[in-house]
Amino acid sequence: MQYTNLNQFFMENIMTKKGERHRLSLIIATLGPSTDNEKELITMITAGIARQWTDGVDIARVVHSDGESTVINRVNVFREQCSKRNLNTSIYLDTNDTNVKNFDKYLALAKTIKPKYISIPKKFGIEVINNTKRTFQDSMLVGVRVEADDDISDIESYLEISDFAMVELPSKIIVDEKIVEKAKQRNCEPIYLAKMPTLMEGQVQSRDENFEIGHTLEDGFDIVALYEETSHGPYSARAVKCLDEIAVESEKLRVNPFGDLLDKFLSFFKK
Repeated sequence: MQYTNLNQFFMENIMTKKGERHRLSLIIATLGPSTDNEKELITMITAGIARQWTDGVDIARVVHSDGESTVINRVNVFREQCSKRNLNTSIYLDTNDTNVKNFDKYLALAKTIKPKYISIPKKFGIEVINNTKRTFQDSMLVGVRVEADDDISDIESYLEISDFAMVELPSKIIVDEKIVEKAKQRNCEPIYLAKMPTLMEGQVQSRDENFEIGHTLEDGFDIVALYEETSHGPYSARAVKCLDEIAVESEKLRVNPFGDLLDKFLSFFKK
């Protein structure tokens, strides 16, 4: 989804017929112990009981280090529940293991579960990303995972070869370094990692978290991800609902970019 087309698409489709998609951006939710509760998982992917918010989870992120059998089971359950409801969803495979010796096992898991997205840590280097792309050809989107402690002085080289970039950098760096613009100029889809640590303890996210996520999404991200808030947090579906509402308001402001409106919305956004 290209940012240049987002405004036009939004103008044509937002608030149209009942049942149509209202949120244009995609949400990635990480599966984990919290979503092993099938009721929580179903609520998360179906946008709540009786569609309490606009759209549910679009992409399920699974992590290799959780164990191969666990990952396979989570993927199977997710796909089964989505298939029952005719939901158009996909799988995102990731790893927290930076030991290259285990990389072959990671690729073997990818061949088994066949995700749409496979993430490669930037620490592995450009050659590993290139080799992975050659391995899977066009069957998967291969991207770079840019973590907060990564050196980004050579980020353009990685964006040039990657299909997407999972951006885990602080919002200020994302904006100052024009990460979104650099990625899209190279046909690399930037993905923003939203962080709502307060949701690890309760059902209400902080005002500061709302501001940071909302303003960063305004920079042009069309895909946004949640990690521990859905995998280990006590309120997985609630976290998706919060992110959904922030994303919807951010999209409205890409059409009508008045920053004060976002400020007003986020300052009263305590649900």
